[in-house]
Amino acid sequence: MEFSHRGCEMMISYEKTTEDCLKEMFSRVGETYPNPELTKHDDWFQRHTWSEGEENDFKEWMKKLLKKRYYFSEKKLDWEIGLFLLNWGWKIT
Repeated sequence: MEFSHRGCEMMISYEKTTEDCLKEMFSRVGETYPNPELTKHDDWFQRHTWSEGEENDFKEWMKKLLKKRYYFSEKKLDWEIGLFLLNWGWKIT
């Protein structure tokens, strides 16, 4: 599924956005993405932790990225971010 960028011809897929978010999330715990050595484990997202404040900072970063790429309501933005973190977010310490 692809969405047009505000007023541009460029199309940005969910896959590209997910990859960009994972790169940012990994960098915040000192990892690089892609990281096959880490992600080969089913529980890779439980192998690092961050604080609630760090997660909130990431949420703000992700919200800004999604606002640039998609026409989502605030409710949809929050839902997408919550779903991403539920699926792939680091554990909170």
